[in-house]
Amino acid sequence: MRQIGAALAAWVLIGCSPAAAPPPARSYAPTITRDAYGVPSIHGRDDAEAAYGVGYAHAEDNFATIQLVVLAARGRLGAHLGEDGARSDFLWHLLGIRDAVNTGYDTQLSPEFRGVAEGYAAGLNAYAAEHPDEVLPGARNVTGRDVVMGSALTVPLFWGFERTLGMVADEQSHPCAVRQASAETIDNGSNAFAVAPRRSSDGHTRLIVNSHQPWAGPVAWYEAGVTSDTGWRMYGGLFPGSPFPVLGTNGDLGFAATVNLPDLADIYRLTTDDAHRGQYFFDGAWRRFETRTIWLWVKMGPVTLPVPRTLRFSEHGPAFETADGWVAVRYAGRGEIRALEQFYRMGRARDYETWRQAMAMRAIPSFNFLYADKTGRIGFLYNAILPNRAQGYDWSGCVPGDVSANIWAMDDRIEAPELIDPPSGWLYSTNGAPWSSTDAAADLRAEDYSAAAPAIESYITNRGYRAVEILSPLRTISDAQLLEAKFDLTSSERSRTVALVNEVLAADAAGDSELADIQALLRTWDRRAASDSPAAALAGMIYQPIYNAGRAGVDPPSPIDTARAAAQHLRTHFGRLDPPLGDVLRLRRGDVDLPLEGAPDVLRALRWHDDADGRLNADFGDGFMMVIDWAPDGSLSTRVISQWGASDRPDSPHYNDQAEMFSRRQWRYVQP
Repeated sequence: MRQIGAALAAWVLIGCSPAAAPPPARSYAPTITRDAYGVPSIHGRDDAEAAYGVGYAHAEDNFATIQLVVLAARGRLGAHLGEDGARSDFLWHLLGIRDAVNTGYDTQLSPEFRGVAEGYAAGLNAYAAEHPDEVLPGARNVTGRDVVMGSALTVPLFWGFERTLGMVADEQSHPCAVRQASAETIDNGSNAFAVAPRRSSDGHTRLIVNSHQPWAGPVAWYEAGVTSDTGWRMYGGLFPGSPFPVLGTNGDLGFAATVNLPDLADIYRLTTDDAHRGQYFFDGAWRRFETRTIWLWVKMGPVTLPVPRTLRFSEHGPAFETADGWVAVRYAGRGEIRALEQFYRMGRARDYETWRQAMAMRAIPSFNFLYADKTGRIGFLYNAILPNRAQGYDWSGCVPGDVSANIWAMDDRIEAPELIDPPSGWLYSTNGAPWSSTDAAADLRAEDYSAAAPAIESYITNRGYRAVEILSPLRTISDAQLLEAKFDLTSSERSRTVALVNEVLAADAAGDSELADIQALLRTWDRRAASDSPAAALAGMIYQPIYNAGRAGVDPPSPIDTARAAAQHLRTHFGRLDPPLGDVLRLRRGDVDLPLEGAPDVLRALRWHDDADGRLNADFGDGFMMVIDWAPDGSLSTRVISQWGASDRPDSPHYNDQAEMFSRRQWRYVQP
């Protein structure tokens, strides 16, 4: 009875409305101007006022998602989403997000950036005060610390920390098995291209921003521009919870980002025994685990209940009991809270030297960056805070956790690869090994980075193969040729998709009419995911379940099985095995229902979910895109497009007003 009473009391407290937000520390009066497609451009007297406007404008378009980010930043997402949200809250506690931000907010972050974070929070609070019926419990009174906590929670997920956590947090798992990344199991998507005047057909400098993200949710792109009287200028894409665009252009320079997956975490096998419960052997002595009890607030039906969990820590980091015994995890960037400020300073830089000073903060633990500016300089940076690991250990599995000699220091890092102004005059990034980023003769070489290479991806995606196959043979690269590459629909003969199709073709179909029909259609496939292709739907549906299984870390189905399932799906819903891809793959949003082209790992990258009518409804991949183009005289032309529209509100005219342009490869011109 006492526990039930305590739980109900907690629920009552959570259900109570917090006190009204205190008035902001200063007044804000930004100018918010929306273009014909509802995309906001915000101007402020200073950067903080501009950030206030970003918060207010984005709330007008998608306040619901921003509030989910606020709840996650506070470790209270489970109180709204239940068990799914509680997983995020567990990570929040494990990473020590609140303690890290409270410790470093006033000392590690600059006053200018704190002003930006606090201005953005004030903008959200102003919108909330005007629309109290939209405010979620627990999401009131946003602060600058909430903004920083949200960033600190999200950034480690991009380099795959949740994969490591998934291996060690399961008591039945064997995390000490050697782990080897591969393109088909770990690729996250995103493209970027840069072409310098020496290689472009007209002397222009071009940068394509083409990050692949979910089309909805807390890491879906939102387009906006900011300017201030103090010289801030940035136009591009941002996530809910960000006070400014984190990629795009400021007129003088631009940068794109793609996900990379450096090895930033290590697992240590600890020595324990029954005689020393709650302890581990370290440097010749038994040490007691540091323990911490956390409370996860989890929505269960109509009530929200506190669920206790115990966290344990060793000298290495968080510790867990698994099928391989007790292990501990050490991960790069622990306690780092300055990533969002680094993005701010990158966007505020007006020349290459200042941009490199921002990059020298090394607060962003991962991401490839492609850079270009109006002077014609281009660059590829494999950005990663790579640990300087001790020699003599196999770091691909578990390393011994009973000595301090192999515990690397957080501030001892290895230089990562970069390629600036290559003689080839062009660069690309598609999530694969940095050793392929331009013409082969001008590429980076792994042997020149012998210390860093073991922690860097070694695979190449289909998109990487195709970028080189298309662009390297060209003496010069025109605007049209660059865009044709960006929208390429072909699976290379070296791709995983083609390998799986060939596996289906090699199977014995004697006495199996269904498999024989599948093989007959696949033999006609021209390797393209074109909307009029009669075989592309079948090929894509063979590949995506295997692709999804790899990303989820589970055993993939066989291509024969996925081919049979795809054939049954197509016959059931379309009455035939060979409907054109555009009839199957759709762009759906409100009253819009349009044909699409593309597949998971072509340069026109798309993934999907199944709708009830059997159509494949695209929900990930090519979305917000930019072409940033400087003429020889330095003048800038910028083209953009989004897959849906600026607003997430179904009653808005901008809910889906860009969808038809997106489906037709058309662009909007903007003036950043």
